[in-house]
Amino acid sequence: MKIGLLAYQSAINFGANLQIASTYGYLLNNGHDPIIINLIPEDLRESYAESKSEQAQAHINFIKSYCTLTDECHNAKEMADVIRNEKIDAVIIGSDAVAQHHPLLERIVFPTKTIFSVRKLTSDRMFPNPFWGTFADYLAPNYPMAILSASCQDSSYRLINPLVINRMRKRLENVRYISARDTWTQAMYEHIFKGERNVPVTADPVFAFNQNVKKQPSETEIREKYGLKRDYVLLSFLRSSTVSEDWLAEFESKANAVGIDCVALPFPAGMKFNNSLKNRIELPLSPMEWYCLIKYSKGYVGHNMHPIVVSLHNANPFYSFDNYGRRVNKHFVDESTSKIKHILTKADMLDYRSSCCNNGIVPPEPEFVLNKLITFDYDKTSIFSQRQTEAYKDTMNEILYSLQK
Repeated sequence: MKIGLLAYQSAINFGANLQIASTYGYLLNNGHDPIIINLIPEDLRESYAESKSEQAQAHINFIKSYCTLTDECHNAKEMADVIRNEKIDAVIIGSDAVAQHHPLLERIVFPTKTIFSVRKLTSDRMFPNPFWGTFADYLAPNYPMAILSASCQDSSYRLINPLVINRMRKRLENVRYISARDTWTQAMYEHIFKGERNVPVTADPVFAFNQNVKKQPSETEIREKYGLKRDYVLLSFLRSSTVSEDWLAEFESKANAVGIDCVALPFPAGMKFNNSLKNRIELPLSPMEWYCLIKYSKGYVGHNMHPIVVSLHNANPFYSFDNYGRRVNKHFVDESTSKIKHILTKADMLDYRSSCCNNGIVPPEPEFVLNKLITFDYDKTSIFSQRQTEAYKDTMNEILYSLQK
C-alpha cells in the first residue's frame, strides 16, 4: 500500500521528527510505500518562519534525508488533492499532539492590561482541522484513515461545548482505528464517544526507533564529533527555576569525582538556562545526533518526554524533572495529564521522576539524582523497552489490517 503519514513533520522539535521517521521506517521495512504528507497550515508556517535558523534547517534536513515528502499543502482541500495526485491508498494520522482542541474557558488569561485576554492558538490546535480527518470530505466515501498514539496535549476536554463534542464524534466515526498515547487523551476519546468505542493507549513510535531506522551514527562517530569521553551524563533544563547554579555545580562535582563528565544538551530553541558546566553541545544539532547523544550516554537528567522515551528504549539511565501537568490561567492544577508520569507508571519507574511544575518546589539533592543514575535498574528498563517495541508492532499490524479491509 502507498500510505501517507500526517503529523508534525516540519516541527522544530526532536521528538516530533523521530516519531514520524520511526513509523515511516516501519512501513518501508514491511513492504509498504510510505510518504509524508507535507501539510503546513498557513498560520503554522508563519510561526515556523519566525525561526529561520540553522537549527530549523537541521530538522528539515533530517526528515528529507530519511523520508520522502509530498509537495507542500496548506489546508484540507489541498491535502486531498495531494492524496489523489500521489495515489495514496490510506492515511495514518500521528503519532504526536494531533488530537488537540482547547476550549474558550481554557484559553482565557487574566489578569492582563485589558482585564483578561484569550490565548490565540494556531489552527492545528483547534477542531476542526486535517488532523481530525477533514481532508476526507474531498475524497471518496469511507476513505481509509487511522489515528496512531494521538495526544490532546493536556486539553481541558470536559469544558468543550457538547455541540462540538457531537461534531467530533461524527468526524471520527469513519476513522477505522484510533489509539491514544496517554491516559488523559484516552479519557478524552471516551468522553467524545460516550464509552461506545474502545480507544487503547499505545506505544510511542520512538520505542521502536532502533528497529525501524537502522542507519544511525556509531558511538565512536558521536564521541569524536563532540569530543566526549566514554562516561558522560547529559543535563537539559527548559527553565532556570528548576535547579540553581549551585545545584548544577554540586552535581558536576560529584559526577566528576566518580569519573563522569557532565554535558549541557540544548533544546531546539537553544540553551534555556545559564550554567557553568564545562562541556556543552552547541546548535545546530540533527535530531539523529540528538537521539544518539542520549543513546550512548551514561544518563539523561532534565525536562521533556522524548529524552525519557529515548532513554527507556535504549535501557539507559535517566532522571526526569517532569515539567508536564495541567494548568489553568498559567497556574499549575495537577499532574494527572503528565505524559512522563503515565509512561513511568506503566514502567513501574516513578522513583526516577519528580514533578517540577509547582512554584517553589525543592528539587531532589544532586547526590540523590546521581545515585539514581549509578544504581539504575537496567534489567527492568530493558524488559519494559522490549514490551513497548512489541506493543508498537502489534499496533501497526492492527492499523494495517484495518486500512486494508
